Amino acid sequence: MAATTLSETGPAAALHFEIPGCSELLRDNDPTTFWQSDGTQPHFITLQFPQLTEVQTVALYLDYQQDESYTPKDLSIYAGHTTADLQKVLAYETEEPTGWVQLDLTEAHQGPLSLFTLRIMICSNHQFGKDCHVRQVKVFAPHRPLALDQLRYTSLEFKMASQIR
Repeated sequence: MAATTLSETGPAAALHFEIPGCSELLRDNDPTTFWQSDGTQPHFITLQFPQLTEVQTVALYLDYQQDESYTPKDLSIYAGHTTADLQKVLAYETEEPTGWVQLDLTEAHQGPLSLFTLRIMICSNHQFGKDCHVRQVKVFAPHRPLALDQLRYTSLEFKMASQIR
């Protein structure tokens, strides 16, 4: 099943961080910029959606080659309606990642999750690092075909024009 990034088609999420004003670094599509945590572990990135949203995949751009001990190792994903009722839906361990790490939320739940709040928790880093770097975050919803996509052509003239040769 194809996925669609929520930043392109869905509701905008409000991002909450330990350091105010850093959310644009996670969404600028530039892998040379990064968000750096500050404070004690675990570190959190919390996304709050204005309406009930289906989420299929969370993708993080991590770069062990550049960040070394700042690279997240153990990640957990929490989902819920508010920050008060979050439940752990996925735990994942990375091994010196360079590039996109895709966390599929549908495997354990037989489909996408419906949520208002999504929290990415960084439990530990490589080489026992304290603070972490996350270069990009993308959240993907399942692809829903438009009603027009399901129309079947019946006339020969339309059938001939429905495909590219």
